[in-house]
Amino acid sequence: MDKVKGIAIIIVAIVSVIVTVLVANILLDTTGEVNQGNFRISDVVVRSSADVKEVQDESVELTKLSDIIFDISQTNEISILIDPNIKAAEIRIENIYISDPALKGTMEIYQKEDKKYDVTSDLKTINLDLEQENEKYIVNLYINNNNALTNQRVAEDVDTIQYDAAIFKTLGVDVSLLKFDVSFDLIIVDESGNTVKTTISLNMPTDETVETGMSILKQDTSNYIFTII
Repeated sequence: MDKVKGIAIIIVAIVSVIVTVLVANILLDTTGEVNQGNFRISDVVVRSSADVKEVQDESVELTKLSDIIFDISQTNEISILIDPNIKAAEIRIENIYISDPALKGTMEIYQKEDKKYDVTSDLKTINLDLEQENEKYIVNLYINNNNALTNQRVAEDVDTIQYDAAIFKTLGVDVSLLKFDVSFDLIIVDESGNTVKTTISLNMPTDETVETGMSILKQDTSNYIFTII
């Protein structure tokens, strides 16, 4: 009887140790822990339009609008406003994914004109410049579908042309052929070396883009919660 009791005590002790270790690991593991105290996304705005360029030889005499030849790029700007309670030492984006629209030219992403990146499978990380506006960090990213349409002409009966995304409607282009998905991890490292991230997921451009020439869409930020990594 004493032997059985002793074995039972040993088993209970072992189980207690295992439970204690597991609980300690859970309490100490901060992976995925919500950390809204230091950084919070207060605004995400997507602006979509188009860049329309005339590309024919200037020596050619133009007598009507249908004589003009256009190359057209679909353009997008993502503005992310971040409220900080502590200074950031670094902001970057990782795990960048940009799907191919049906009408695709050359996809590019950049923060500033002088440093553009072609969207390829090798593009995994972009380090961003720290920019502030009214004591908040602002991230402006541009994602463009360059020369989505080339050597385009409007119909003979067209008498006006808008040099923005409305030209897609004039040309009879379905906006769904220009749409693509974007996702990336927005990562912030504070001055103490702590790192947090949130995943941004978007679809662009909106249907309104071709109707008005430009769309400005404010995103729901409730799902953009920073977690500790």
